[in-house]
Amino acid sequence: MYEYLKTIPLIDTHVHRVHPDHAPEFGNIAGGYIPGPDQEAHSRQTLLYGMIMERLRRLYGMPEGTPFQAVEKERHRRFNEDPKGYMRELYSLDNVAMYCFEIGSPLRKKAFTQEEVAYFNSVIPPEKRCCIVRIERSVDETLALHLPYDAFLDQFQKDLCARVEKENAIGLKSSIAYYGGLNYSFVSDTESRAAYERIRSGTFTPEDEKKLYAYTLMLAAEIAVRYDIPIQIHTGVGGGSYLDFKNLDPMGLKDFLWDSRILNRVKIILLHGGHPYEASASFLTAEFSNVYTDCSGTFFLSTLNGASSFRTLLERTPLDKVMYGSDGVMFPETSWFAAEHFRKMMAKVMTQLVEEEFLSAGRAEEICRMILFENARNCYTKLRQRLPDLEEALELQKDRRHPAAPGHTPDHPRTAELHRAGAGI
Repeated sequence: MYEYLKTIPLIDTHVHRVHPDHAPEFGNIAGGYIPGPDQEAHSRQTLLYGMIMERLRRLYGMPEGTPFQAVEKERHRRFNEDPKGYMRELYSLDNVAMYCFEIGSPLRKKAFTQEEVAYFNSVIPPEKRCCIVRIERSVDETLALHLPYDAFLDQFQKDLCARVEKENAIGLKSSIAYYGGLNYSFVSDTESRAAYERIRSGTFTPEDEKKLYAYTLMLAAEIAVRYDIPIQIHTGVGGGSYLDFKNLDPMGLKDFLWDSRILNRVKIILLHGGHPYEASASFLTAEFSNVYTDCSGTFFLSTLNGASSFRTLLERTPLDKVMYGSDGVMFPETSWFAAEHFRKMMAKVMTQLVEEEFLSAGRAEEICRMILFENARNCYTKLRQRLPDLEEALELQKDRRHPAAPGHTPDHPRTAELHRAGAGI
């Protein structure tokens, strides 16, 4: 099953830009996001850190048993010698057809400069990257203008639309979990106005911030409808001191999903499978026709229980509504590591489900194609303009592995057309 999965191109529906100037200490690659004494050393004692080091050891061709410290030293040597080349190599591996970059990071901090964006874009071909615009970036930067309330709302919506058009974005993303948690409740314009004025005067509370960001999320939903793009919403665990650890369960979005402005109007993607609340994410995707999920939290963050978490997510989720995402962040190694790790975990789960007679072998292979590629292309409608369907994508792969002789016309009629359109994989 794993060998079969390697042949299927991935669409990574949730990944972040990285840059050397924005990277923390390398130990943070496996956690420890809240600063504290010896936090990086503690992170280096996690299973996840060891898993990443082992795969890097194999990539570098180092002997089995090489100490992790030596592997990390070799990593820094290679990276410092040629940062762009190192990043370019990692992003070219593992048969990833498209990276969908959420471009609002870092959270509550200064955005990437134009030079930093250009630096990052230079390591990934344009036909392999697309953008997802974070809603709160527009809110944060419009707040900094200190406009009157009505002017603020107008400017926020103009700014968000401009970002969608400039980036030809395939979706929006909300990190509202970092602005008061996921226990969403309806906010009136009067409440939003009062909260804004307190924020503007510097006398606000966390509840004021929560109300304003909940209100602007609903305005953003109208923009999603206008551009026919879905909204990703962070659910489950995350990193940093901003996250409300008590309100991470996607079930807290129940009232949001029932709202007539959302219900059956906007596709909502529950990011990270709600980890560790996979059962909630599975339930919501089954109940609401416009709710989808990715599985980035079920395998990357949970290590030992990854397969079990993934099975929980699949239990009720319609299988055409779950997608791959790496949540690659901070370092290029994270998205690179996630791709192979997920394929191995999915091969294990699909094999189990066939052996347990939940699936036939043919159905298991079909589900693999759906989760790795087809579901994302169907959910994010703008991706259809960028990527061929899976049959054509596989044919293009074959053409690249076995290029035609000079003067020979490729067997597949759309190969040249797709290359000209910038949709080659």
